Amino acid sequence: MNEAERTIGDLLKEHNELTLDIMRGNHTPIAKMLLAENEKLRARLAKLRG
Repeated sequence: MNEAERTIGDLLKEHNELTLDIMRGNHTPIAKMLLAENEKLRARLAKLRG
């Protein structure tokens, strides 16, 4: 598995965790943290794509 594949996997995992937290109603601090992490991962993926 290369770096881009790992990054995509990380993004999907974070997205799924965020979705579950929102569905459970635990979306204030947890969602903000996950959204911030998600943005970092998206930037990393964009950098890997060129």
